[in-house]
Amino acid sequence: MKHKYLPLLILSITLTILICAVHAQEETTEKTTGLNYICAGISVSMSCIGASYAVAKTGTAMIGALTEKPELFGKMIAVVGLSEGIAIYGLLIAILVI
Repeated sequence: MKHKYLPLLILSITLTILICAVHAQEETTEKTTGLNYICAGISVSMSCIGASYAVAKTGTAMIGALTEKPELFGKMIAVVGLSEGIAIYGLLIAILVI
């Protein structure tokens, strides 16, 4: 029951990579097409979904660890910050695609 959305997530990530890769190889004379915006939207949405999942898992683990050892706060907050960076990478890819 925990992993019932995992195949859908893997399929959507694979399709995102394929669509963006195929579109990036095309040479068009137009400045932007509709597919640019679709690729940008997919990259931002998938990276935000991945970042939210990572923050949820690392955040709950951080809170659990901090109840036992409060001196680990600095190390733990860095891990949560790194997982938030995934969303920024998706935004950068979207800007490059457009």
